[in-house]
Amino acid sequence: MPVIRTRFRLSLLAVALVASPAFAQTAPVTETTVLRGSTPLGAALGTFAARHGVALSFDPALTQGRLAPLIADGLGVEAGFAALLQGTGLRAERRDDGSYTVHQVAGPRVTAPLRVGTSAPGTYLPQPLPYGQGMTLDADALQAQVKGNGDIATALRSNPAVQFNDTGRSSRNMGEIRPDDFSINGAPYYQNLFLLDGATINNDIDPAVNADSPGNVNNAVDVPSASQGIAVDVDLLESLTVYDANVPASYGGFTGGVVDARSRKARDALHGKVWMRMARSAWDQIIANDAQQDSYEESATFAYQPRYDKYRVGARLEGRTSFGLGIIGTVTRSHSDIPLRAYSGGRDSTGDDVNQKTQTRQNTSASIALDWKNDDGLELAANVSYAPTDDRYYIMNGRDSWFDIRSGGPTASLRASWSHGPWTLRSTLNYSDVESSRRSDLDYMRNWASSDAFNWSPTGISSEGSYGNIDQRDRRIGYRMVVDREIFSIGTTEHRVQLGLGMQRRDGSYERLNDHSVYLSTGVTSGCTLADGTVDTFSCSLSPLRSGAAGQYFTQQQRYHAGRFEVSGEEYEAWLQDDIRVGNWSLRPGLRLDRNTIWSQTTLSPRLAAAWDVRGDQRTVLNAGINRYYGRSFYSYLLRDGRDRLRETLVRRSARTSWDDATRTWNVATNRLRDIDSPYTDEWTLGIDQRAAGLVFNLKYVNRATRKDILRRKVDDPDRALYNLNTYEFTNDGRSNADIWTASVASQQPWEMMGTRNSVQLSADRTDVKRNYNSYEDALDMFELVRLDGTLMYRHELPASQFLRPWSARLSTRTEIPALGLSWTNFFRYRAGFEGFATGPAQTIDGVTAPTLTSRTFSGTWSWDATLEYRLALPQQQEAYARVEVQNVLNRANVGTAATAAAGSIFYEPGRSFWLELGYSF
Repeated sequence: MPVIRTRFRLSLLAVALVASPAFAQTAPVTETTVLRGSTPLGAALGTFAARHGVALSFDPALTQGRLAPLIADGLGVEAGFAALLQGTGLRAERRDDGSYTVHQVAGPRVTAPLRVGTSAPGTYLPQPLPYGQGMTLDADALQAQVKGNGDIATALRSNPAVQFNDTGRSSRNMGEIRPDDFSINGAPYYQNLFLLDGATINNDIDPAVNADSPGNVNNAVDVPSASQGIAVDVDLLESLTVYDANVPASYGGFTGGVVDARSRKARDALHGKVWMRMARSAWDQIIANDAQQDSYEESATFAYQPRYDKYRVGARLEGRTSFGLGIIGTVTRSHSDIPLRAYSGGRDSTGDDVNQKTQTRQNTSASIALDWKNDDGLELAANVSYAPTDDRYYIMNGRDSWFDIRSGGPTASLRASWSHGPWTLRSTLNYSDVESSRRSDLDYMRNWASSDAFNWSPTGISSEGSYGNIDQRDRRIGYRMVVDREIFSIGTTEHRVQLGLGMQRRDGSYERLNDHSVYLSTGVTSGCTLADGTVDTFSCSLSPLRSGAAGQYFTQQQRYHAGRFEVSGEEYEAWLQDDIRVGNWSLRPGLRLDRNTIWSQTTLSPRLAAAWDVRGDQRTVLNAGINRYYGRSFYSYLLRDGRDRLRETLVRRSARTSWDDATRTWNVATNRLRDIDSPYTDEWTLGIDQRAAGLVFNLKYVNRATRKDILRRKVDDPDRALYNLNTYEFTNDGRSNADIWTASVASQQPWEMMGTRNSVQLSADRTDVKRNYNSYEDALDMFELVRLDGTLMYRHELPASQFLRPWSARLSTRTEIPALGLSWTNFFRYRAGFEGFATGPAQTIDGVTAPTLTSRTFSGTWSWDATLEYRLALPQQQEAYARVEVQNVLNRANVGTAATAAAGSIFYEPGRSFWLELGYSF
C-alpha cells in the first residue's frame, strides 16, 4: 500500500550568488576532518551550506536516520555535497537562482503502504535570507496559507515589510480577481521589481492609472494598467523570494523591493494534479453601513459589487523522460461573474434595453517548463508562460457600451548553466510582452437627449457605444550572463565573486487603432437635411424629445484619430559583487552600473552588506548595510504628449452643416515634456538574527531617503499654441523619508505534542513615512498652502495617505494532525489606526486663502483568517483533498479608509468570506 508524502523543503540561511576573479589562486586542499561520522546527515548538509553561503532546501524525510560521512576540508560546494551524499541514493541539484535542493535519484518505482496524512515534518513558514535581505517561501509555504485569488500579494501578507492599499481590496469589490498592489518598506507600489523565471513582468506603461476606480476605466484616452503586468498564479510556483533590504547588486530598477518568482520543476516520476476553487457572494458577508445599502442594492457600477461568483480551475502534469528531460505543464483559469443593474438609481429601462448586465473578469495562466542536465556540468532549462487577462465592463445608463480591458501576455526564458571546475557560467535569454489594451463593440459613442427613439435610459441622456480601441504594449527581449566561482582563499580571507552583464531591448507603444468619434451637446432642430440635400440619419434625429422638442442634432464631435506613438531603446547592466568571509565576519561589497538609452541616463549603485556571526555557530548574527537603489521611469511620461494631440474637436451651429464643414480645433497637449532623472533611494540597515530555544528571532531597522522621485506639477503660463491652459509636467520634485522597524519570531522546526505538529510565526512592523506625493499621477500642487486643523502648511507636508499604517502585528500558526490527514492554518492581523483628513472649502485667514482640511482618526483593525484542509491517501500513490478557507472569520466591521467625512464614502475591509477547494493528485 503506497505512502504519499507532500514534499517539504526546509529552507536554510544562504548568501547571494557569488564568484571570483580569474587571476586568483585556489587555496590548497587539506585533509583535515570537519564533520564527524556521528553527525546526522540533515544537520551536516545544513552546516555545510551555511558555511559556504548557499541556500539549501530539502525534504527532511530524505535524510532522517542517516549519518554524514567524514569529508575533507576545502571542498567546493558541488564536491562537498557529492561527498556528503555519497552512497545515499540522493543528489544535490543547483537551481536557477543559485540555491540547492536535495532529491532522490530516479530509480524503480516502489509501492509503499497506504497512510492517511501526507505532510512531511516542516514549518510551512517563510524562511529568512542572509544579511537581513528578505525572506523566501517555498511551494509548501505558498500552499499552506490562505490563497484567496491565488495572487502574489495575498501570499505576502505575513511579510512585515509589505503594506497594502486600504481601498484596493474592500467589501465593495470582492468580485475582483486582479492582483493587489503593495508597497515594500514605504516605497510607491509601482517601484517594485517583479521577475518570473528571470524575465521582468512589470507593466511600465502607466502603472499608477489602475482599475480601482470607474474614472480610470471609463476614460476616452487612458487605459488602466497594473504594476504587476502579469497576474502570476501561486499554484505555478516553486518559490517566491522577496528582497526588501540589502538587495544584492544583481538586481536593479526598483526603489521598493524585488519579488522573484520561480516556476515549478518536474519531479522524476509521472505526477499530475487537478483542482477547483470557488467563492460566492451567497456564502459571504458584505459589510456596509446604512448609508451604503441603496448603493449596493441598486449598483450599476463595479464600485459596488453586491453579487459575484468566482471560480478557479487548474491542471498540472509532470514527469521526466528516460534521458533526463523534465517536463511540467500547468494550466489555470480564474473567472468571476459580477451581476449589476444596467441603470443607476435603481431605475429600469423604459425602452428596449435589458435591466441587468453581468460584468466578467477572467485570467488564464498556461505554462510549460523543461529542464535537463548531464554529468559534465551542463544544465539547460526553458520556461514559457502565457497569462492573458480579459476584464469585461459596460458603461451604465448606456446601450451597446460593452468594452474589454486586456492585460497580461507571454513571457519566456531560455537558460543554460555550465560548470567547469570552480567556475559556473549562466546565460539567460528572456522575453516578455505585456499589454494594457481596450476593445469596444462600436467605433463611436453618441449621447442623445432622451426621446421616443432613444428611450432606454431613465435619465435625461441615452448613450450608446464606448471609447474605442487602444493598444498599449511594453515589450522586452534581453540577454543576461552571470559568472560565478566557488570559494577561494587569499590569505586568511575567503571570497566568492560574481560578475554579471546584461542587455535588453525595450519597446513601449500607444496606438489608437481606428478613428473614434464621441458625439456630445445636442441642439434642437425640426429638420435633418444637410445643405447639399442629403439627410443626416447618424447624428440627427426627428424623434420627439421628452422635453417636447421636435428633434435634435449633435453640435459637437470629439474625434480621436488613429495614430501610433512608440518609445524604444536599450538598457544595459553590469555588476560585480564579492562575498568575503574573514573569521566570523562576512562582507558583501558590490557595485552596479545601469545605462538607459531611452532616458539617456547612466547610474552607479554601490551596495554593501555585512554580517557578524558572534559565536561562529550561526546562532547570533548581526547584520548591517548601506545601499543605493535606482528606480524606473515609465512610458506615460513620454507617450502622454502624443496621445493628447490625437483629439480633434468639431463644432457646428446648425443641423444643415455637415461635419466636413464644421469648425475644427486640434487639441493641444496637457502634458509638457521635460528632462527627468531616475529616482533613487539611499538605504542603511541594522539587524540581528538570533536562534534560541527552537525559535528564530529577527529584528531589523531600515532607513530610506528617496530623492528625485517623479510627480506632476502645473505649468505656469504655458505656450498656448502648443499646450492647454491646464498643462502639467513631470518633475523630479518627489521626495520621501522612511523609518521602518520589523521584528519576527518563528519556529525553527515544528514541535510535536499529543500527535500534532505545530509551527508559529509572529511578526510586527513600525513604519513612519513622510512623502510629498502618493503617486506620479497626483495632479495637486504639492507646494500649495493648506490648513490642517487650523495649521497652515504646504500640501507636501501632509502625511501620506496610501499603503501606510503606523504599525501592525501578524501571527501565523499551523497545526497538523497526521493520523487524521488534517491541517489547520490561522493568520491573525492587527493594523493600527491612523490619521486621515477630509477636504473642505477654502477659507481666507490673515489674508491667506487656503483649502481647509480636517483630521479624521481611523481606529485600528484586526482580522482572523483560517484554512482547514483534509487529505486522503488513495492506492497507487494517489491523493484527494478538500480545503476550506475563511477570511475575516469573526466578520468584523473593519473600517479601511474614507474619501470624505460622509458615511457613504467609507471603505470597509471584506467581511466573512469563503473559498472551497477540491483536488486530486497522483
